[in-house]
Amino acid sequence: MLPTGYIAHRTGDRVRVRIPARRGDAAYFARIERELAACRRVMFVEANPLTASVLLRYSGTDDDLRRDGVDLELFAIEETPPAANPVLNAAAARIDQLDRVIQRSSNGSFDLLEVVFVGLVGASIVQTLRGQALGPASTLMAHALAILALHRARRAERDSSSRQG
Repeated sequence: MLPTGYIAHRTGDRVRVRIPARRGDAAYFARIERELAACRRVMFVEANPLTASVLLRYSGTDDDLRRDGVDLELFAIEETPPAANPVLNAAAARIDQLDRVIQRSSNGSFDLLEVVFVGLVGASIVQTLRGQALGPASTLMAHALAILALHRARRAERDSSSRQG
């Protein structure tokens, strides 16, 4: 049975495949480099047994890569990567659901990130008024500013992609 892997990311012809079950197996990853280097769709291959990953410049599709991995008897690529932590994934799904509800309810005027930002700033003000400016207030404000930075980065990313699209 072939070890299973997944496509961690793909940007243009650059593809990273991870094969966690073979982490640390230098002979296996050396074989992957040899076999894939001979493949006509592969322009570059670099395998790293420590990270259990294979970096490729690959001219085919994801389906081609799946077939090549099986045909060369190297790996079988699964559709989705394994869940890193099912509890965190479930929590993230609920948070995403709440974010969608907030966006729908406000007709897109604001999202969960903005609600949390306002809440943290408000809590920080309350703690400052209670005389807790160096403890809870500064921590709350630091978290609020981190959220503001994330919000600005996301907005810049959206603006950039809308200009390119």
